[in-house]
Amino acid sequence: MALDRKFVSEVDTFINNLLQKKPQIKDTQKQLRSTWWDKDFIDNEEQQTYKDSQAPKHGYAYFDYSSDAK
Repeated sequence: MALDRKFVSEVDTFINNLLQKKPQIKDTQKQLRSTWWDKDFIDNEEQQTYKDSQAPKHGYAYFDYSSDAK
């Protein structure tokens, strides 16, 4: 069964018309995408400092074995 490549859905038509009427949408999309996804490389030294500065975590957070030693 061959696909009809001439078919354009209502959604495609709507989006195409919207982008023709408001071309600034593409620029806004790029700007917002860069806000959330396009990040610089992580500084490994800074990450190591962050890891080293954290206090060690105990195996079971709801029970403190050190209080039984009294």
